[in-house]
Amino acid sequence: MVQVSFHGAMASIGCSSVLVDTGGEKILMDYGTKVQEIPPLFPIPVQGKVDAIIISHAHLDHVGAIPIFSTKKNNCPIFSQGVTKPLSRLLWLDSIKISREEGVELPFSRNDVEATLDSFVPVNFRSPFKVHNTKATLFDAGHIPGSALTYLDAGGKKILYTGDYKTTDTKLVKGADLKLPEVDVMVTESTYSDREHPDRKLQEKELVRTVRDTLSRDGVALISGFAVGRIDELLLVLDSNGIDYPLYVDGMAKKAITIINQHKNLLKDPKSLDKALEKAQYVADHKMRKKIIKQPGVILSTGGMLQGGPIVWYIQKLFDKKNCSLTMSGFQVEGTPGKTLLETGRYINKDIDLEVHMDVKKLNFSSHASRDDLFEFIKHVNPEKIFCVHGEHTEDFARELNEQGFDATAPLANNRIFNL
Repeated sequence: MVQVSFHGAMASIGCSSVLVDTGGEKILMDYGTKVQEIPPLFPIPVQGKVDAIIISHAHLDHVGAIPIFSTKKNNCPIFSQGVTKPLSRLLWLDSIKISREEGVELPFSRNDVEATLDSFVPVNFRSPFKVHNTKATLFDAGHIPGSALTYLDAGGKKILYTGDYKTTDTKLVKGADLKLPEVDVMVTESTYSDREHPDRKLQEKELVRTVRDTLSRDGVALISGFAVGRIDELLLVLDSNGIDYPLYVDGMAKKAITIINQHKNLLKDPKSLDKALEKAQYVADHKMRKKIIKQPGVILSTGGMLQGGPIVWYIQKLFDKKNCSLTMSGFQVEGTPGKTLLETGRYINKDIDLEVHMDVKKLNFSSHASRDDLFEFIKHVNPEKIFCVHGEHTEDFARELNEQGFDATAPLANNRIFNL
């Protein structure tokens, strides 16, 4: 009998992790952290050894805790799309650095990270591979470059674990691969099950309008975003609208963009980043930061929720400049500095408390499926059984799916192990 257990992302976002036990092998899909918490939260531990780990994509809420297995000497193969390995390394080393700055030691070291990297096995989309008696295949999830829908033919059950996915194209990547085999059991993300995204083209126009208005006032347009898959998307949006002004990229996004651009086959337009980068400059050091804020221009910087990264320094220097602007490009978790700024007009972060006079707004450049897209994708897949995870309203989502004739469940901490 095949058993599936959930180790995180139950009625919440963070710590994504699903274990499939066929009776012959244990396959773990993702093992992430919840990085908004200090110290970060980790998934429910997996008992015993696992035979393989399959990574959906390189975001910390899906990969952040994987090096823990190296500390336990469980050096099983780790399967992922090729770009996921260097991106994961980048995130793991940065999380160690940031945690130490916060006075927190993570349960793994740089040596554990390097040992984990030795276990990676690159897999192309639509190229089946075996974990003992289980056949696995990765399909493009359309979330970020390298993001994968994981399909398992395990013990007579055909299981689809979505990770995070988006079914419509963005400037950076094509939407998810819809040509999938028959599915018995689907584990789906539910991030936006309760709401629609605003029109993407209108969000792009608003970003461009904000940039141009700021520059017309001789100000600096700050744009914050996540390092992997967001800053590069914003760069392409600005490039498609004609960059004729100083444009800079700062923070971990510089390394992430370089890595992603080495895997051009994953981009919707393989030449797109090369073209956009011709008009942008990477911020080399602190001296350069001091220089570029003295003249009108646009600065794309991590971090996405204003908790860390160079964006913190920029805000401290420009917060009282009414001719400048700050645009947040994505969702702001409750309690983060970005969310607090939107609600109160104050930037509060550690020992910083500033009344912000810049023009502040939040736009939606989400790389997740919207509510309608989730329902449409599930109807397209048409599974016999659905598990709803990775969302704050998974129980409501499951109830709605049941009302539409599906057999859906939202796993919870006290009900997280299921026989298939």
